[in-house]
Amino acid sequence: MDILILSIFAIVVALSFIEEYMPAWQKVFILITIGIAMILISTFKPMTTADADNYEFNFYNNDNIIIEMTTEPTFLYLSRLYLSLGYGITAMFFTYALISIPLKLTLLWKLTPYVFTSLIVYAGIYYPMHDVVQIRCGAAIAFLLWAMIPLVKRQYFKAGILLAVATLFHYSSLAFLPIFFFGNMKINKYWKWLLGVSVPICLLLYFAGFSFINLIPQSLIGGKVDYYKDMSETGVSDSLVPYTQLRFMAEFALLYVFIFFYDTIEKHCTYAPILIKVLALGMAFHIMFADIEALGNRLHDLFGMFNVLAYTQCLYCFKPHYAVRIGITLISLLHYIEQMLSNMYFH
Repeated sequence: MDILILSIFAIVVALSFIEEYMPAWQKVFILITIGIAMILISTFKPMTTADADNYEFNFYNNDNIIIEMTTEPTFLYLSRLYLSLGYGITAMFFTYALISIPLKLTLLWKLTPYVFTSLIVYAGIYYPMHDVVQIRCGAAIAFLLWAMIPLVKRQYFKAGILLAVATLFHYSSLAFLPIFFFGNMKINKYWKWLLGVSVPICLLLYFAGFSFINLIPQSLIGGKVDYYKDMSETGVSDSLVPYTQLRFMAEFALLYVFIFFYDTIEKHCTYAPILIKVLALGMAFHIMFADIEALGNRLHDLFGMFNVLAYTQCLYCFKPHYAVRIGITLISLLHYIEQMLSNMYFH
């Protein structure tokens, strides 16, 4: 599986260096081909893939009261439907991949002219993380990314519908609510200062031992917190604290690049106000809930797909472009190698 994913990664890296010279029809054809390959990998992954055995257990025991409390409606209803039709867990993997991957690729095509550069980050970090492992979260993120388009146009009802759909796939989508209410606000100098100090302040509070988990109303999260605590205690999630993780450090640098070059980025990217806030909020959540590692990582991962676009904006800030692509490639590749060596994706 590592070889298959790294092969796709190598292909999109190579294509990123020539994408500015490719006609649109070639890009579309290649995107469709890559999408089909990604769907097949996600569908027919081995059951030694992280989380696969949990999905299989939940699939065949969907009437268990604990599973009903901690599992989203889409997974429960689809499980019951497929079991009644005689299908197994592979049908569930295929369904989630068929929803998530084409939607994400279509949105990347729509949201950035540098689609293959964005795919470097997607293929190296977020495709294996979301669409191979965290399939419910992966599907939810596709709808959150889609919600960014009507949100920028101030079509709040449509954005709200997409947020609701995302929540049906994964309850953690509710963490997107601050972006829903404040994402469109123009970034002025005060916002830049706020975003610039937000992550360091969260780090200071983290070192001081302050826990944000007590601020969440229990009615919103039910048994999820206990579930994530169990995951952390049994070692199912990452054991690294946020500030030691390569991806977190890269995002920390990206945040300040975004702040410093924001006026330049905004000229080229309509979605810049949302992207910078999502970047800062995702990092803040990672720190705020780091004492329950699985929860902190999951909230951080939820916003990761937006960083696929955020990294791409560096092309407007630095030249030559090939140097930016090399830097993005190294970040993505090193992250994948880190996960591969720790058997994080495939056991």
